[in-house]
Amino acid sequence: MLSKPNCPVIAIEEHYWDPELTKTFLGAEAPRGGEIDKRLYDFAELRIKEMDEAGVDIQVLSHGAPSAQKLPADVAVKVTREVNDRLAAQIKMNPARFAGFAALPTATPEAAADELERCVTQLGIKGAMMHGTANGEFLDAQKFWPIFARAEKLDVPI
Repeated sequence: MLSKPNCPVIAIEEHYWDPELTKTFLGAEAPRGGEIDKRLYDFAELRIKEMDEAGVDIQVLSHGAPSAQKLPADVAVKVTREVNDRLAAQIKMNPARFAGFAALPTATPEAAADELERCVTQLGIKGAMMHGTANGEFLDAQKFWPIFARAEKLDVPI
């Protein structure tokens, strides 16, 4: 077995699910129950226990797919803001073990850029997680460039 290095072990892209956001997804994207869901919703005993067993000091939490990128424009900003506020509250309860990447309301790119800035400057979130496409559109489309420009300005990862 490998020995633990003399530096913190930080796991990136460690997924969780927000119960309010996952309620909006149906069919194959809906929660399925069981052990995986149990882990995705957990921020305490089970997650910390498994982090300790794996030698992980810090997890950078990001909402697993599907995420806010599938939300329609009419609800995306409000729902995503609430998701990020709940993530920040969980991180605040255990900041020595957790950091986070924001979910973004990509259906409205300018609002997504604003949400990224709010999360970084007000909530202490470290960047954002975006999953491949936004409502079926690839994220390299020019309409999404404001998000990347804001991330560059803030010097945070996407």
